[in-house]
Amino acid sequence: MEKFGIGQPVRRKEDVRFITGAGRYTDDVNVPGQLYVYFLRSPHAHADIRSLDIKATLAAPGVRRW
Repeated sequence: MEKFGIGQPVRRKEDVRFITGAGRYTDDVNVPGQLYVYFLRSPHAHADIRSLDIKATLAAPGVRRW
């Protein structure tokens, strides 16, 4: 078998930290003033949104609107 070629396994240096639990992901980072976003998806494909009542949502603590 050749040293380099199609189908040969490739050792990756970065894998060790992920399989040993030492990896760092964007979800692990927290910064002051950080916000979270939630998306509400329609169960209907290509449906038109005619209106949304977000008064109760905006009244909830910690909710911000841009």
